[in-house]
Amino acid sequence: MAGAINLTEVDFDQIKTNLINYLKSTGRFSDYDFDGSNLQVILNLISYQAQLNSYSTNMIANESFLSSASLRKNVVANARMVGYFPTSTRSAFSEISFSYQLDETDYPSGFPKTLQIQPGIVFVTEDGKNSLTFNTIDPQQAGVSSTGLVAFTDVVIYEGTYLSASFTRDTTKYNQKFILENSNIDTSTLRVKVQEDPNQEVIVEYTLAENLVEIDGSSRVYWIEEVTDSKYELTFGDGFFGKALQNGSKISINYLVSSGVNGNGVQGTGSFGFAGKVIDSKGAAVTIEPTVTSVSRSQVGADIEDVSSIKFRAPRENAAQSRCVIAEDYETLIRNIFPSTEDIYVFGGETLDSPQYGRVFVAIKPIGADRLTNQAKNFIKKSLKKYRIASLDIVIIDADILYVEVQSVVYYDDKKTLKDSSNISSDVKGTLNNYGSSSTVSKFGGAIRYSRIVGAIDDSDKSITRNNTTLRMRRDLAPLFNTSASYELCFENSFKNIPNSGQASVYSTGFRVLNDTNTYYFEDDSNGAIYLFYLQDNQKVIVDANFGTVDYLKGEILLGYSSPVTIVNTTVSADVVEVRAIPENQDIIAKQTIYLDLDVSKSDIVSIVDTEITGS
Repeated sequence: MAGAINLTEVDFDQIKTNLINYLKSTGRFSDYDFDGSNLQVILNLISYQAQLNSYSTNMIANESFLSSASLRKNVVANARMVGYFPTSTRSAFSEISFSYQLDETDYPSGFPKTLQIQPGIVFVTEDGKNSLTFNTIDPQQAGVSSTGLVAFTDVVIYEGTYLSASFTRDTTKYNQKFILENSNIDTSTLRVKVQEDPNQEVIVEYTLAENLVEIDGSSRVYWIEEVTDSKYELTFGDGFFGKALQNGSKISINYLVSSGVNGNGVQGTGSFGFAGKVIDSKGAAVTIEPTVTSVSRSQVGADIEDVSSIKFRAPRENAAQSRCVIAEDYETLIRNIFPSTEDIYVFGGETLDSPQYGRVFVAIKPIGADRLTNQAKNFIKKSLKKYRIASLDIVIIDADILYVEVQSVVYYDDKKTLKDSSNISSDVKGTLNNYGSSSTVSKFGGAIRYSRIVGAIDDSDKSITRNNTTLRMRRDLAPLFNTSASYELCFENSFKNIPNSGQASVYSTGFRVLNDTNTYYFEDDSNGAIYLFYLQDNQKVIVDANFGTVDYLKGEILLGYSSPVTIVNTTVSADVVEVRAIPENQDIIAKQTIYLDLDVSKSDIVSIVDTEITGS
């Protein structure tokens, strides 16, 4: 009697062996040479098919669940089942102010009342490598003064390519789809307008539906979801939830295709050239060039949410249930509202030294920038209002960025490598950059461990024999230029100090003060006082022995409290005074709103041949 075939194997060779054992068990092939017969071909085909079926079944099962899926389209589809919409590419934006001075000779009958900028491209930038365009997504209007001056103030411009798409509703097509045929669309810039009656020139704007509770059969809303190849499909109402489009309705959609993170970092009034279309209230085009008076650094551009982020955030947003109760809820909802977020730290006001009950503080570190603009803060706070509980006040604050720099002398065996010292140093910096950007380094509430830094350096190249490494901390002080002010810097880590030694634990880069041509610096005297000095013939000339104080235990620096200081410029190109401190402990901890950033670009890495090795 033939035995049963083992159906649990998925390996090709094992499947084939099971088939041969089965054939032998029938008694008809007991002495058959399976390896040298034509039956071998048939067995191979059956085994291949069985293995393929096993693989396909396994992949289908894996792709059916959010936690195990690997293909983006399946991850997105599984996330949709829990109500999660992955964030699209986000355009970097900037706030810009510019003005026009109209000439009376161009307007003999009087100046127009207003000027209006049409949606679309308004500014172009060129940094020698990349050309970027910035757009307005809504019309911008400003009044004309009696002297012909027109000031556009704090206009928000978004990086990207301004595109449009149009569709016509056809009820004869049962499964008609409205798909935007572009990747890298910033869905937050969508503007959807519909001519509901093809016989009437009446166009109404439709808005994105956020939930079903406030929607009825007359609500002019649309839904959006990601489909194949990171493109987006729009869906309109059915007459029960959302207004149904009648046959012949014309749909017009404007949107931006963004460069994501590549749009971050553009700054300076000279970087922006006007390329927009301006119309006055009389309907005439304005051809004169505006004068750009101020512009903020472009920021918060972000690439489309990746698969790992979708799998991590989807179940957490589902758990939050669109309400802010615990810290994780705030983090989940803010990342959904403002996806250009690198890290978030949430804490209650009752935990402060001077408790502030009824307040929730949210520290946010945006992608590609040190701090949020006021507009971004207001947008986040306004967007969170409908999720908050009772009368809790939400306060958006900036993260206190604590940079950690590495000072290392790296020794290597030149007999084990063809690389020179510069190559070894480059490899070390590359390893440190990877370590700093890895998930093992927590930004808020984490730590940079000295032992891991030392180990990462040793593992950078097989020729490295040892390293002599120390860490230092840095805070960037952004002065209020031409303003008499006092400053406080908190490192939240103790400083190394030897009293009466004269060895400074705190020191700064240069800056200039009002009505003085000298470049000043400050450092501590090892006894708690900070003095101000300038260099003359490489000698320190102290001008204020009580410029500030330092608390070595708390890691706190106070500047200009006894006599406020007026700083007019700095020697660092970023318009900051870099303040460095030597930590008491080798491990640097992030507490409260401190955000850790391993800054390899300003670290000192020196590689030399290890002469203590025998034969070197």
